[in-house]
Amino acid sequence: MIKAVFYLHKKDVIGYEISGHAGYATKGYDIVCSAVSVLSQTITAELNNAVLNDCEGISVRLIEPNVRNRVLCETLIHGLKQIEEQYPKNLKVDVYETRN
Repeated sequence: MIKAVFYLHKKDVIGYEISGHAGYATKGYDIVCSAVSVLSQTITAELNNAVLNDCEGISVRLIEPNVRNRVLCETLIHGLKQIEEQYPKNLKVDVYETRN
């Protein structure tokens, strides 16, 4: 299963991690993995001033709170949740609001 975890502070995404394997089909034929990969890699590449760690998935931290990044992150969450609705056994999306 792919797990996507988003961390919010005052409604701004300050970081996220996406990792795992969908397990929907064999490598090269897994449409869930392909959808999550293309969406997350495209959005991540467009973020301004974010710290990216591309080891065993995608890990993004210190996302600058600006309008462009907010729209990109909301688009990523929305897109992943749509995939999760269709493939709940293959993708789990969690969103956590920090208290500080």
